[in-house]
Amino acid sequence: MEFDTYDFQYLTTGIPPGYRFEPTDIELLQDYLWKKVNGEPLPYNIISECEIYGNQGKEPWKIFIETSTQTFYVFTKLKKKGKGKNIDRVAGCGTWKGQRTDPITYEKMKIGNRKLFVFQVKGSKEGVKGHWIMHEFSLVDEEDKQIGDYVLCSIRNKNAKADTEEEEPPMKKMRYNSEDHNPPEPTSSASPLQTLLSDWS
Repeated sequence: MEFDTYDFQYLTTGIPPGYRFEPTDIELLQDYLWKKVNGEPLPYNIISECEIYGNQGKEPWKIFIETSTQTFYVFTKLKKKGKGKNIDRVAGCGTWKGQRTDPITYEKMKIGNRKLFVFQVKGSKEGVKGHWIMHEFSLVDEEDKQIGDYVLCSIRNKNAKADTEEEEPPMKKMRYNSEDHNPPEPTSSASPLQTLLSDWS
């Protein structure tokens, strides 16, 4: 039995055809990364864990779909270089080169960072298959130190082009809201972000 793209999306994520996963920065930190760091149940199978760094087969076009215009979301653990504090961002024949870091604030308090990276190839015969960019989201405490080992990354190929020959399905741009699908009941009446903020106060 064969499934089309939209059937596959529903079976793997639980998101009905026509919906798109378009979370805000705060939602990525509060509803996904915070829960991942603390081992709490995540809302649906939308963001998976994936190693994006390493020497073999870690080029983004080998992990993700090169021709897709989709933004891919993954959790990954950062790897340090030796005993130092620097992060090893080698990925196959290239590296993820940092461009800038932007703070993420909630009610005038910094709760995380969003870092922009661009994939650069180093002397590979393969060349760059697309223009790959990544935003890395991390949680920080009141001393601006990262919370937990995990970060959440959104990755996409800016050179990928949408297939204009296929008819766009209705409701394609409707924003997905996890509250519409009864996510797991929280163990506390306070949200993870509220708990985080109260710990800092």
